[in-house]
Amino acid sequence: MRLLIAVATLLLLGQPAFAQSFTDPKALLEALYGGYMPPNDYPPDETPLQSERLNGLFEKDQQEASGDIGRIDFGPYINGQDYQVSDLVIGEPYLAGGKAVVKVTFRNFDTPQELGFLLVDEDGWKIDDVWGGSSDYSYDLLDILQSPLP
Repeated sequence: MRLLIAVATLLLLGQPAFAQSFTDPKALLEALYGGYMPPNDYPPDETPLQSERLNGLFEKDQQEASGDIGRIDFGPYINGQDYQVSDLVIGEPYLAGGKAVVKVTFRNFDTPQELGFLLVDEDGWKIDDVWGGSSDYSYDLLDILQSPLP
C-alpha cells in the first residue's frame, strides 16, 4: 500500500498544475516549459494556459483544416516538431496595462532558441502570442493563425 501511495504521489508531482490561475507571468511560463522537460514524455495541454483569443484561433484552424494539417505544423513554444529542452531561462516580465511581455531562451536539442511571449491577464495570466525563430526562419503565432490556409 505504501508503494502505491508513493507512486501516485510521484506521478502527481511530475505533472504540471494547469488548473490553477497564474498570478505571476513567470509562473505561467515555468508551468508551460515544465511540461516539456523531464520526467514528462509528452508536451503539456496548452489550452488552459492560452488566452480565449488564442484558443479560438487554434479551434478555427482545426475546423478549417478539416482533419488535414492546418496553419501550424510545428510546436510554437519550442520552435520545432521534436524537443529536448534544456538551459531554460525565463526573463523578467515587462508589465503594462494588463499585459506582459517576457523573453524566454533555451536550447532545443543543441539549437539555441529565443522567444518572446505576450501574456494577457484573464483572471490570471494567459499566453496570447509568441514570436521568435532564427535567422533562417522567424514567426509570429498570431500572424500565422490569422493568415489564409496554405
